[in-house]
Amino acid sequence: MERLASIATVLGLFEDWDCMLEERQLFPGDTLVLYTDGMTESFNDSGEEFGEQRLIEALQRHRGESSQALVSSLLDEVRQFNPNEQQDDITLIVANCRESLEPI
Repeated sequence: MERLASIATVLGLFEDWDCMLEERQLFPGDTLVLYTDGMTESFNDSGEEFGEQRLIEALQRHRGESSQALVSSLLDEVRQFNPNEQQDDITLIVANCRESLEPI
């Protein structure tokens, strides 16, 4: 698992902004997960944050699932951790890198 650091400000908030770019190569079987802080900053009744470690553990438990199933599983884990109304929006994008398709 490789964690990519946040390298820019909020997308779409500023008309002109400059940021550093990085590239990563994805290989067949790799999964890319992008999420907003609403995912990790969900708090339970004890005031405990879901956090990145719980997210990593959830990703490891569900790593073999399809993109759609992984989104559902991760959101279910956050909802189980915090069954109350979500205080912040959650954006979650999952992409699985497939084998290259041969031309027909």
